[in-house]
Amino acid sequence: MKKTAKSALRDTSPDDLRKQIDELRGGLLKARFATRLEGKRQGMGQRNARRQIARIETILTEKSKAAK
Repeated sequence: MKKTAKSALRDTSPDDLRKQIDELRGGLLKARFATRLEGKRQGMGQRNARRQIARIETILTEKSKAAK
């Protein structure tokens, strides 16, 4: 991920970051259902979504520690 994208995430408010996490997790859930029911694969999409969730959660943790 480029530094500009990471810095854009750091500039985003915690509420917006939580919304992004919810959207990504919803997408992962839909992809799991599609895999089980229709046999469709979302290999790299799922991997990228999980990594993005981890990035956002890391930034949220950093922000909460900085606020204390």
